[in-house]
Amino acid sequence: MLFAIGTRVKFRYTGETGAITAILDDGMLQVRLDSDPDFEIPAFEEDLLRNDQVEPLSAGARFVQGKAPKPPEAPPRRELRIQYQILKPKGLQLAFEPMPGRDGSVTRYKTWLLNDTTHEFLFEFDLFTQGRDVLTLDGKMNMTSAMEVGDILYDDLNEGLEAWIKVRRLTTAGPDEALERTQKIRPKQFFNNVHTVPILNLLAHHFVLLEKFDTSVKEEPAEDLKDYTKQHTRKPKPVTLTGSNPFASLNLEEAAGFEPEIDLHIDKLMSGYARIDKGEILRIQMVHFHKFLDKAIRLGAPRVFVIHGVGEGKLRETIADDLRRHPHVVKYKNEFHHKYGYGATEVIFE
Repeated sequence: MLFAIGTRVKFRYTGETGAITAILDDGMLQVRLDSDPDFEIPAFEEDLLRNDQVEPLSAGARFVQGKAPKPPEAPPRRELRIQYQILKPKGLQLAFEPMPGRDGSVTRYKTWLLNDTTHEFLFEFDLFTQGRDVLTLDGKMNMTSAMEVGDILYDDLNEGLEAWIKVRRLTTAGPDEALERTQKIRPKQFFNNVHTVPILNLLAHHFVLLEKFDTSVKEEPAEDLKDYTKQHTRKPKPVTLTGSNPFASLNLEEAAGFEPEIDLHIDKLMSGYARIDKGEILRIQMVHFHKFLDKAIRLGAPRVFVIHGVGEGKLRETIADDLRRHPHVVKYKNEFHHKYGYGATEVIFE
């Protein structure tokens, strides 16, 4: 294929220019126009020219080797912000904007993360099916803003689509404790949840991911004997296993099935990775790494192995940088192991 996401193109017959934002079915591409960055249109491959394409050389012309073109960069994700405060904020939300084709049918949806509160957040976001990561994004979410994540296809709704988000609210004392939420996107629920969403001010399929962000637990005063009994009922004590961290009693079944290793080779995480650049692959690998690490800590695993391979060492170094600053990691080492060779890092928790 001559085109990839981020490739600069020109329409063969109109001369308009733009950038590829999505690879569609049936040999079609989605193009964001330079003349109107908020407008994207589908086009057939044969109707487009790469900006670096030239006319064929005439007979007898001498070939001169030019400089190799730089790999195209994907168009920047859009962020919309408003200056006024929303009186009844709903929290962090997920919206899917229908993107009709030429015949009016909808085969894809533009995905947006919305924050209609006056808080700012550090976040990690993953939209995935049973077989692959569809969209991933991490960064900072500004107050009363909407951030473009990317496009999903209509068919993704039939593949067990789920959204996962992890956020830390930014306060004057620093980031709050992390909050996580996983939302299943069921087709019936998807098509019933159509509302005019805030900030975008358009009809879209809408889900509220997180409404409350106070991580402190406050006990309400008891109003009667029944409430008093509920509040002061003795909670089960955690079960402690010798030589390990305490496991909460309700997590024993989950802990028993927990595999203390993760293979971050991209072919183990998703399909269709051949079209993705190295930077995006690293981002996807780190999202899976963070989710695995958080689960291991939550379940009280004493140690885990993170399989990253040898390769160029970029993934190993990025993982080491994270582990070096992690408050729950006592020690990590990348030594020869009879099972993994030098392709894995052992992580030991407090």
